[in-house]
Amino acid sequence: MELMPLFESLLKFFSKLPGFSRPDKHSLHFLNIAQFMGALNDNIFKFVIAFLLIDILGPDHASSIMWKAGLIFVIPFLLFSQTAGVLADRFSKQRLLTTLKCIEIVTMLLAMVAFGFKSVWASYTLLFLLSTHSAMFGPSKYAIISELVPQDKVSSANGLITSFTYLAVIFGAFLASFITKISNHNFVVVASFCLLIAIIGFISTFGIRQTPPQGSPKKLNFFFIREIYATLRSCKDRKHLLVAIFGSAYFLFIGSFVQLNIIPYALSALHLSDIAGGYLFLATALGIALGSFIGGKASRKRIELGLSCFSGLLVALSLFLLWVFSAHLTAVVIILICLGIFGGLFIVPFDSFVQLFSPSERRGQIIAANNFLSFCGVLVASLALYFYSEILNLSPASGFAATGCLTLLLSLLMITRLSDLSLPFFARTILHPLNHIKTENLELLEKNPGAVLILQRATWKKALLLHSVAPNTHLVLRKREKRRFPWFNRLFYSIHLIASDETLKSLLDYAESINDETINPCIVVEAEKLPEVLIAPASLFGLFKGKSPQFIYVDVDTSRHEVLVSFSSKSVDKL
Repeated sequence: MELMPLFESLLKFFSKLPGFSRPDKHSLHFLNIAQFMGALNDNIFKFVIAFLLIDILGPDHASSIMWKAGLIFVIPFLLFSQTAGVLADRFSKQRLLTTLKCIEIVTMLLAMVAFGFKSVWASYTLLFLLSTHSAMFGPSKYAIISELVPQDKVSSANGLITSFTYLAVIFGAFLASFITKISNHNFVVVASFCLLIAIIGFISTFGIRQTPPQGSPKKLNFFFIREIYATLRSCKDRKHLLVAIFGSAYFLFIGSFVQLNIIPYALSALHLSDIAGGYLFLATALGIALGSFIGGKASRKRIELGLSCFSGLLVALSLFLLWVFSAHLTAVVIILICLGIFGGLFIVPFDSFVQLFSPSERRGQIIAANNFLSFCGVLVASLALYFYSEILNLSPASGFAATGCLTLLLSLLMITRLSDLSLPFFARTILHPLNHIKTENLELLEKNPGAVLILQRATWKKALLLHSVAPNTHLVLRKREKRRFPWFNRLFYSIHLIASDETLKSLLDYAESINDETINPCIVVEAEKLPEVLIAPASLFGLFKGKSPQFIYVDVDTSRHEVLVSFSSKSVDKL
């Protein structure tokens, strides 16, 4: 059965309905309402199904119910994310959102019947259908942001969307527990409330400005794994795009694992009820909402992937602390809030980077591939919970510790692969405030983008201080031994360890090979006296394929009460 004609018919019907003529600012607010209602329904539904099945099967099956529900919820994201991306690149994203919200209403009507009969298989099936709606909704929701707001507002818009998404998680977890309790576990009442939420979300999509279809000729391909692989492979040509996609996917793994593990953790470590465990997740969701808002504000002028890198270390620390303080409820609540804040700071720069630096004609497909990987993370979270509890017989608290170890390793890896962004971020946020830094002739660097820098009398501290005022710097270091270290250069993106001869010709050759207008290669010279070849670089113009390179000498003076970073066209030795 061809899905494309079905979607074309539905979209043609909705295209005849009047939409509000709204400025983009209001369109973003209506988009936020629509996605908020969808996220709210998702979270109410997942928790309510857990409560329903625990009622039917008993609390001893809590871990089993949670990993099965997580597995079923993620499968549609793996099956349909690429299809959703193709549709987003072909049709008007606003009309797609309206159509999908209509499907959500139908799903909630069916849920009322399934909950009434307390059917286990029907509940899992409805969870699958709602997850299918969310999988189809995601690429259009995120890809439309860059069409509704200016480029410099994309990070703020992402912070707003992510913040409200996790506010929806907060309210979803709360309402699932609250309505289940006050209705005396009458799950039909909960499904009726979800139906009302779906209707509000459907109406709000008409307030989004209608966006033109991108008209991509791409057809649906049910060999979606191959398509997603091809899409991800194409992202290698865009600097850091693939790393940002994997970073975004890892965040969803962490969030899903915490959400799945929190109820078993509450039951075994804190001796709370399952409903109280649902309330406990509110602390994490509140933190993510706050962290996302702060992350959007912090990335307003530039997308701070360095913030994501160092936030990952704090996420790992928070997971360790959940294991250490597993018997102390107050400490656990505080740690969960902090975990959420660090998670929000982690995800917003990654999502903003993917949306902003994806090619416009393929943005929907790239975001769909991102969704696919993200929900692979959700799948892995379910499998990890199964592996920890069923295979290794670890307690839920120990499961948090094991996940913290994994997060620590991956965060360190991201710091190295994004070193051109993580090191300047570290220098600006840590070293710069601790050292009063003044610059001299900084305009020389601004007038010569891509110039080769020569850092004189260098130390690692001086190199980091240089990063604080010249963030687009790649460090080229001399290795006196003949043996090369290719693994080092593959590990670090912006630190290059080069075996060089006595004249340092190989350093200059390598600096020229990575030189462009977005990178300043910086040759790090540790000696007190510069080699003659760097004092008089004019004699080396022939090495640069006939093009005269720009050389800027840098000296970082830390001998006074304030740090002076000076740029000059002459070496210190010639002054």
